[in-house]
Amino acid sequence: MKTRDTVYTPLMILERIIWPTHDEDSEASLEDTCRLTGFLRTFIGNSSYNILRFLMKFWTGWDVLPRSLDVEVVDGNLPKSSTCYQTLKLPSHYKDYAAFERDILAAIWSSDYGFGMV
Repeated sequence: MKTRDTVYTPLMILERIIWPTHDEDSEASLEDTCRLTGFLRTFIGNSSYNILRFLMKFWTGWDVLPRSLDVEVVDGNLPKSSTCYQTLKLPSHYKDYAAFERDILAAIWSSDYGFGMV
């Protein structure tokens, strides 16, 4: 099967995510980490196959789903990815889902052109 023929489902992605744990070295508070990981779960759960495909390309640099995907909640302005480490970096400042969704979609759609650390 060609990679472009792979159909991603929210469950396929959610099962591979290594969710952040909060410790004293964390950049974000426990409250921010819980809110942002909840936003990401909602986003993945509500996304179409096409959006999930672009999310994977933004997150990993590939259309192939890796064994694991890392998430970090960090200080920053916009969602970024570190494709070498398959890490999605979500800024802790989002207080409402609509702003989070707007910015993550902008990041995803820009992955073919370069944005952040892609």
